[in-house]
Amino acid sequence: MPPSGAGAAFLLRPIPATTHPLIRLSGAGAVVAVNHKPHLFFRLHQSRRRLPVPRLSLTPAPTSSNNSPPSPPPASPDPPPPPFSGWSPPRAIWRGLSALLLAGQVFHRVLTGRVHRRNLLAQLRRVGPGSAGVSLLTAAFVGMAFTIQFVREFTRLGLHRSVGGVLALALSRELSPVVTAVVAAGRVGSAFAAELGTMQVSEQTDTLRVLGAQPVDYLVVPRVLACVLALPVLTLMSFALGLASSAFLADSIFGVSTSIILESARRALRPWDLISSLLKSQVFGAIIAVVSCAWGVTTHGGAKGVGESTTSAVVVSLVGIFVADFALSCLFFQGAGDSLKYAMG
Repeated sequence: MPPSGAGAAFLLRPIPATTHPLIRLSGAGAVVAVNHKPHLFFRLHQSRRRLPVPRLSLTPAPTSSNNSPPSPPPASPDPPPPPFSGWSPPRAIWRGLSALLLAGQVFHRVLTGRVHRRNLLAQLRRVGPGSAGVSLLTAAFVGMAFTIQFVREFTRLGLHRSVGGVLALALSRELSPVVTAVVAAGRVGSAFAAELGTMQVSEQTDTLRVLGAQPVDYLVVPRVLACVLALPVLTLMSFALGLASSAFLADSIFGVSTSIILESARRALRPWDLISSLLKSQVFGAIIAVVSCAWGVTTHGGAKGVGESTTSAVVVSLVGIFVADFALSCLFFQGAGDSLKYAMG
């Protein structure tokens, strides 16, 4: 087909009249015109050649290098970023620093008297009477298990008069405060971390700030004070019940009189033994509350983050309890002691 479109030219070609539809021939070959005289007709045909069409270019024509303006200087590279600009501390270090900062804020608010008393009483009921049953039950069975381990050996050696002193020293110095703190970390610390973590991910702490209440004053300080005040009382109760259960088991199974055990415990114990137990309990309570609250307020990631924070808070609290127990034992009980000498009478 001949090309079509812009730039096509047309030629005029002559056509005989005999081939035109308006002309017909007679039988003798004469030309008979219908409403027209015989002449030549013309038909327009498209040419097979294309005429050159000028095109407009939007780019400027190149000029000689002598008249070209000087090229702009290259842009200077961006300065390198400062060191450690994109580095963020690991989450464990960040949470440890937040726990230290939170402990300082709590200490400052306690000294200045900024304590929410109603929340403090509610948390005291929760930590004290709410945890007493589990703590006492655990202390009773720990005392009886400890009695089974060494009373038999002491009676074979003829040291049955020192059984009460050993039980009293072990329970007062180590078992009662540590066992009570472990129970509190599992029951109270996990609850603190879960509650504050849920409030953090649901933006309830931001709501407290909007209402003009400080989350540290309203949420953290009452919980820390409740643990610090309630754990020493729970420790004393656990010590008393643990010693009583041990004396009952030694009397009923191993034949060591209860009066002998209690008299030996009275001679072995010193006021400092009970005071050190109370101090340990206060330190353990502060560790549990601060770690749990710090892990709770730094929670993010929804329900999954709340679960991870709760588990991590309990684990870190237990590790902190054992480390603090070692440090306090080294600080309180250095050198050789003579408590068992007094226990034997």
